[in-house]
Amino acid sequence: MKLGFKGKNQRYTVLVVPEGSQPVFRLRMTSTYLLVGLIAAILLLGTALVLFTLNRTHAFKIAALETKLSTSSEQLQATVNDKEQEIDRLLLQLVELWEKSKTLETKMTELEKLEAELKSITNGEKTGGEIHSASALSWETSNNKQDVEGMGGELIPLTEEDIASLIEETKESISTSLEEMPDLQARLEQTKVAVTEYKEMMRILPTFWPADSLKTTSPFGKRQDPFTGRPTLHNGLDIKGNVGDLIYAAADGTVTDAGYSSTRGNYVTIRHPSGLSTNYLHLHEIATTVGDEVEQGDVIGTLGSTGRSTGPHLHFEVVKNGVMVDPEIYLIKPEKEEDE
Repeated sequence: MKLGFKGKNQRYTVLVVPEGSQPVFRLRMTSTYLLVGLIAAILLLGTALVLFTLNRTHAFKIAALETKLSTSSEQLQATVNDKEQEIDRLLLQLVELWEKSKTLETKMTELEKLEAELKSITNGEKTGGEIHSASALSWETSNNKQDVEGMGGELIPLTEEDIASLIEETKESISTSLEEMPDLQARLEQTKVAVTEYKEMMRILPTFWPADSLKTTSPFGKRQDPFTGRPTLHNGLDIKGNVGDLIYAAADGTVTDAGYSSTRGNYVTIRHPSGLSTNYLHLHEIATTVGDEVEQGDVIGTLGSTGRSTGPHLHFEVVKNGVMVDPEIYLIKPEKEEDE
């Protein structure tokens, strides 16, 4: 290519000479056209540079936006995962709350049963030993712990209906228990007062078993006399034992008589606040004196075979309004195996 300049405002010829035998291409133009063409070329080149720069700038911005979007997406996914874990945790707490509400219902039922049992006890239908066992039974918590061994099955998530039903059951269970609790508490307070009065009454009645041995050899009532063989009335209860076994006061009271007679042997008589009196006959030794205030369970002597006796035993009598009555009406036999 060859440019020829012949002065200002002149015509110019641009020659394009290809290699080989191809003809030469001539482009003739005035200086004005040449100047316009140069300006156009410069503008085109500038525009291209501007577009290139804008493209690079936009590419950087897009890359930054993509990075930011990716980061936001990861954060959003993490948030979703955290929310799902939180929902699972809340569902687990809901299930635990539901289980506790059922446990509360069970405890309320047990308390009502305990109340009924305590009332039956104070009405004389059960023994003092059963009071302790019923109380201990009501507060056992071993069943609250779920045994996770030997469990399985498909993983079936709870549906919205299941969750709504669970929430409703839990609310109803807790509401019912809370509504019943004040009334039950008041009834238990009344029962507590009744039981306290019952225990005080049991201390002034000859209910305490007066010997270590539980083996009885002759009940109250008619029998064949062990000495004469003739039918007679046995006015007490004979309890077998060994010489030296401890003898206990059957109830709180005051020792009104103690001594020896040929038929009673060594004996003790206690008058109780209930109006009853008890006699302890054929003792080996007497461990109290007239006028002593004794409490139920205090040692008052040892078992023997003094007086009209065929062998070591305690002859125990209960006197009501001057009349001998069957001691087994009052005595509560301890819950242990009888000795031979």
